[in-house]
Amino acid sequence: MHHALEIDDIIYNILQHVKSSKTDLANVAMACSKISDPALNMLWCEQFSLTPLIMCLPQDTWEATRDSTIIFTREPSLTEWERVRINALRIRRLVAHPNFVSPTLKPSGPVLRQLFALFPPAQLFPNLSALHFGAISRLPEIRSDFLLLRQFLFHELGTLSFDLPVDVPTSEVEQFLGALSAKVSGLRELSITGDHDLPTFNFTVPKLLKLTKLSIVGWDVGLTWQNIPNIQHSHRLQSLSLSVHGPFNIGNPSGNVPLDLSTLKHLSIDGVILQDCTDFLLQVSTPQLSAIDISYNRAANAAQITAVIVSLAASCKTFGSLEQFSLTDYSYTNPRESGPHSLLHSHVFRPLLRYRRLSTVKFGDIGEYCLDDEFIEDVAVAWPGLRELKFASEKLHTTDVSFAAMLSLASKCRSLHSLQLSFDATDFPTLPYAPGGELWPTQTALHELHVGHSTVSEASSFHVLVAVVFPSLARLTYYGQFHVEWRKIEELWKQLLKQREINPALVATWQDSLLQPQS
Repeated sequence: MHHALEIDDIIYNILQHVKSSKTDLANVAMACSKISDPALNMLWCEQFSLTPLIMCLPQDTWEATRDSTIIFTREPSLTEWERVRINALRIRRLVAHPNFVSPTLKPSGPVLRQLFALFPPAQLFPNLSALHFGAISRLPEIRSDFLLLRQFLFHELGTLSFDLPVDVPTSEVEQFLGALSAKVSGLRELSITGDHDLPTFNFTVPKLLKLTKLSIVGWDVGLTWQNIPNIQHSHRLQSLSLSVHGPFNIGNPSGNVPLDLSTLKHLSIDGVILQDCTDFLLQVSTPQLSAIDISYNRAANAAQITAVIVSLAASCKTFGSLEQFSLTDYSYTNPRESGPHSLLHSHVFRPLLRYRRLSTVKFGDIGEYCLDDEFIEDVAVAWPGLRELKFASEKLHTTDVSFAAMLSLASKCRSLHSLQLSFDATDFPTLPYAPGGELWPTQTALHELHVGHSTVSEASSFHVLVAVVFPSLARLTYYGQFHVEWRKIEELWKQLLKQREINPALVATWQDSLLQPQS
């Protein structure tokens, strides 16, 4: 054995090159006894279910049923359980799969019951720092077993996520939440997701002083003024996600004093109606907010959308901090249904122009946009660091935004990576000339362009302009996959890309053709 393998840092650096593959880590662990233990620690550090652990038992002790459930064929001996126990010691994170991938095989309820009867959670996972209780099992009888969940509450836990099934007695939930402050006082991340049919109950936010991330979503949490001090006790809170269902009124008994969330960086609020979100924003202070995500589930009109955007200024008065803004309508209204109250003119969005550091601005199906060139030009001035801008709407609508304004916006915002905007590209635009009399310098950041319900014709030379001004553009999309004109333009654009790949010098001739007077 080389003496270099006696140095922990070298072993760690070697394992960094193979840690992306569990197969490679396992092979390394079997190939060299010196690095076997560190490799196994890395292999088992993060697990997405208990299936791999149960499969450490001898193969003659279990089998998979037709529905891929693991059951015992015989009783494993204590010696056979030892490998399970040793590998469980290595697990530090037992969490949900980031891509929501379910395990192929799932341990049955009796198998899990026997595991925890032999080894209580605190004994089995003494090094656990992050737990998503759903990773233990999605079986209803396990998912709603709060007595089992309470056994995972040990002081070292830093991240905890669990669901509140509709069939769990509210008394058990309240007792469990009451135990959080005492048993896991060092908790830094807490996520509670309730079933949509879960009834409102006397919910009390646990007092957790070190909490940096809190998410309570999926049902009406019934927040009251009594809960506010507990949230404010979390002086390190940086991320907050809440469902605010029904009229939200903190009801501060001592007057109009907002909830002070001075350390908050990220805020996500979801309401049944948009007014719920507006009411919440009017009652909180978030001076350091850098990202806000607002969503609602019943269609809102232009006045209500204006109100929520205006209310942001009451909550986030530090206009230099906000970098990301998102507003999304999750109602399932007919995209063809629209009326005068759903028309969203430029003045609705103008209050956001005060936030000069915005780099991501997204609107998702909130209504029918009626924007104009002046607003688009002002966006380019107000948000020079813009990276993503989306005015998404499946509602068919006309637009007063010109192709020239779209080109100007995307050219001036040099970091713009993704743009979704409807505009009129039926005629050749007035080109944005640089002082030297040439075309505006190419913008190489734009990779995605969604033209929405834009109108287009070959007379606009859209395909040539886009190929010249945005040479890095890789994706061009539009509503209506059978849109004849856009399919034709897309094909012409792709042909130019192929020609450029064969002969890059052609770009200069395209530029010259654009500078010639258009007939």
